[in-house]
Amino acid sequence: MSKIPYLVLGLGALLFAVLALRRRLVLRRRGVPVRARCSAVQRPAEGGPARLTLRYPTPDGRTRTYLAREGDCPPGTCEGDAVEVLYDPREPSRAATAQAARRAPWRHYDLFGLMGVSLAMVLASVSGSVFGSALG
Repeated sequence: MSKIPYLVLGLGALLFAVLALRRRLVLRRRGVPVRARCSAVQRPAEGGPARLTLRYPTPDGRTRTYLAREGDCPPGTCEGDAVEVLYDPREPSRAATAQAARRAPWRHYDLFGLMGVSLAMVLASVSGSVFGSALG
């Protein structure tokens, strides 16, 4: 059985996790704080966390939109409430809530978990190929 699909999947997931973590850290480092307004709260019919639509102004006069997870906003945020958002001045459409962006780097469990699983897939694919060809 070929291990190439697992290697490609593992490398793709690892690349995604590294780029997502980099994006979060860039916002933490050079993000410009701005007050956003919550314009809508969508609650899934099957339960789970809500998604909040946040609108924030940028210096070029445009209003940008960011879709945030309920856990990344202050508790009890409702439609019309103000939420602090950080956006990247080099790419104003790239944003995150200040609460999420200022989270300590080691507290990004989702990405570190994805990195660990991806790395395990890559190493298992590569080591299995190497050992298989050496033994066979």
